[in-house]
Amino acid sequence: MPVDFAAAALRTAFSELFSLVKDVVKTVPAFGPQLKKIESTLSKIEPIITEIDEYNKRVYSPKETGTIKDLLDKGKGLVNKCLRIHPLNLCKKYTHSNKLTKFDAELLREFEIYIQLLDARNNGQILWEIREVKELIHAGQACGRVLHRGLGASGNLAAPEAPDFIVGSEVEASLRKIKERLLKEGVSVIVVTAPPWCGKTILVKKLCHDVDIEGKFRNIMFVPVKKPNLRDIVQKMIQHNGFAVPVIETEDAAVQYLQLLLKKIGQNPVLLVLDDVWTESQSFLDKFKFDKIKDYKIVVTSRYEFPACHPVHHLNPLPHGDALELFRRTVTIDDSSMDPPDEKLLDQIVKSCNGFPWALTVVATSLQGKDRSFWIEKLTVWSEGHSRLNTDIDILNCLKKHLDNLDGDPSIKERFMDLGSFPEDCKIPATALTDMWVELYKLDFDGVQAITDLHDLVYRNLADLVVTRRNSSDDDDKSYSSHYAMQYGMLRELAILECNQGEIEKRERLILELTGNSFPDWWSKQKQQPLGARLVSISTDGTFLTPWPNLELPKVEALVLNFATNKQTKTYALPKFIEKADKLKALIVTNYSFFSAELGNFHVIGSNLRRIRLERVTVPLISMGNLCLHSLQKISFCMCEISQASMSNDAKISNAIANLLELDIEYCNNLVTLPDGISQIKPLRKLSITNCHNFSALPEQIGQLASLEVVKLNSCTNLSELPGSIGCLRSLRFLDISDCLNLSTLPNQIGQMVSLTKINMRGCMRLCVLPPSIVKLTSLRKVICDKEKAVTWWPLKESLAGLQIVVFEEEPNLDWLRD
Repeated sequence: MPVDFAAAALRTAFSELFSLVKDVVKTVPAFGPQLKKIESTLSKIEPIITEIDEYNKRVYSPKETGTIKDLLDKGKGLVNKCLRIHPLNLCKKYTHSNKLTKFDAELLREFEIYIQLLDARNNGQILWEIREVKELIHAGQACGRVLHRGLGASGNLAAPEAPDFIVGSEVEASLRKIKERLLKEGVSVIVVTAPPWCGKTILVKKLCHDVDIEGKFRNIMFVPVKKPNLRDIVQKMIQHNGFAVPVIETEDAAVQYLQLLLKKIGQNPVLLVLDDVWTESQSFLDKFKFDKIKDYKIVVTSRYEFPACHPVHHLNPLPHGDALELFRRTVTIDDSSMDPPDEKLLDQIVKSCNGFPWALTVVATSLQGKDRSFWIEKLTVWSEGHSRLNTDIDILNCLKKHLDNLDGDPSIKERFMDLGSFPEDCKIPATALTDMWVELYKLDFDGVQAITDLHDLVYRNLADLVVTRRNSSDDDDKSYSSHYAMQYGMLRELAILECNQGEIEKRERLILELTGNSFPDWWSKQKQQPLGARLVSISTDGTFLTPWPNLELPKVEALVLNFATNKQTKTYALPKFIEKADKLKALIVTNYSFFSAELGNFHVIGSNLRRIRLERVTVPLISMGNLCLHSLQKISFCMCEISQASMSNDAKISNAIANLLELDIEYCNNLVTLPDGISQIKPLRKLSITNCHNFSALPEQIGQLASLEVVKLNSCTNLSELPGSIGCLRSLRFLDISDCLNLSTLPNQIGQMVSLTKINMRGCMRLCVLPPSIVKLTSLRKVICDKEKAVTWWPLKESLAGLQIVVFEEEPNLDWLRD
């Protein structure tokens, strides 16, 4: 790593200016008010300079510190000049006082810009920019790198939001009792146990967001467990707390890393929630216990009772009265034109759910707005074959009957089962679902109907929707990159159960979860029958090794491959049987490990593919150049490594994907430029490059993309300018340059973009002047910007008829930087 001379120069310049101001304010009273204000600003900045210094020790970034360093040098010149101005020279005194005041404002503004730059890089990316570590754990112990502090957390273990209300005095009492135990000294582990769907998870979610608990525990981590994997859990905890994720090869090493992590974050009390622990063994839970670490508490939810050495809290199904209240709240009978069901019918339906909150909620949702005859019909269906829900099988059977009667709309059940294609307790990107559903069900290209279907599942409590961040442009350009679906516990079990009905050869969906190289007997047979599945999902763990056995999939249209990298090779080979899958339209490959994997066998991808989505892999662009993917319409890269070395043969890349309509690249941190060949893909309609913090330039030939309608460059913090040829994009409707913090100008040719209707330039702190040609954007209807940039747009409202300026107001405040 190079010596960071720029960071050292910044520290020196700051120290010199601060010392000078302190001295001059005492000796030159003529400029006292202005100097005291500058001194106050520097006092606010001083504690954060240390954090910047620490960051720059890890990430060499002299370019970004240079602007502030120059400003500090300018300040030294201004302060020194105070010593040379006579107090009776009122003219010079007045002029110089104004200069000092302007310098103070400029210092505050420039510093805020720089910090926002760091904050933007923080957004899930900072972990990848940390390039070296300081020490090893110590000789003889597990191999790996010592943790070191980053500038932010990924937030992947943040406690999910709880419902606005929870019903029942018993539930409230349980919440109070667990809370009291956690706030007491001495109790380190509490186990909450109950049958499935009694509300254990909802209870602890509510607990995590309790005011007193949040006040006590400044670090709360919520970890879905079910199938214990200590190494994976510890890596997630490390990532959540903003540290570089180490390679952990053994459980003993995982315990050591966990203890080291807790010591590093131990200055704030820690609450760890281990949700849905299935194992009845004490050993797994014991690995999380460290009695010598103060204010470290663990809450466990489980269907099973652990040995009595831990306090156990039993959560029972709702009493009938509370169950009725929950059902009434959910079903919301408020339509005066509808005859409400009588109390007897209401009572019978609630009893059929046996006090299980989730079952009550699902059933009530399905009955909303329906008349009495519909209620009677459903009660008859649900009541057949069982009287009480006492076991997991009873609950699954009850919900299966509910799933078979979703308003007579089979598509809801189809989408529900499709969610089982993704690993349990993982966030399923909405973009991955849309890619799959658009091709399976012949939906609109942008996936608007697919998103509607997802919201329908959420509305019926058959899935959860998680939105990790709000983007002001999401509603307008049909972008759902921050939306994720989740399918918990027995819901996924039900989805898998439904998928596994019937003979293997005749199933519509084939969902396989492999451990090591243990394949099902039917797969290993020499004479294998062709399978009729249209959707196939195969998940492998970190012990899986190729070669793949053959699999005949003549009807498959969507293939989902979920894998964890092998710790020895960190490679993953696509199965060769893809080559013969002539009807395959959508391929979704996701690496669920913490480290990128090299993707092999890329040549097996067939020419009929319409959509490819790759996550956390090394992108084989050279291999793509040798393929004929003439049917490919959309390709997405998420958190992939795209090296400059793999960008040769640009023309071949453009030939390989000559009919591409959409290119999405997000969180690909080593992407610097696009290959020039991309500009030769004439049909391309959407180009999205977001949160790629090293991306610095669009190709000069970008203007050749005459069909381009959407360009998104959100949070490309190293992008400083747009090429002049962008003016040739006569079909472009939407330009998103939000949070491009280094973008300082727009090309004058922008006035040639006659179809441009919307610009999002929120967070473009350095973009202060609009080019004269902006008045020619007669189609422009909406501009999104910050308050201080709105003043540059207001004068244009007279010449640009119908222009709407959407302003985001944020008060300048440095206090948040120290939180």
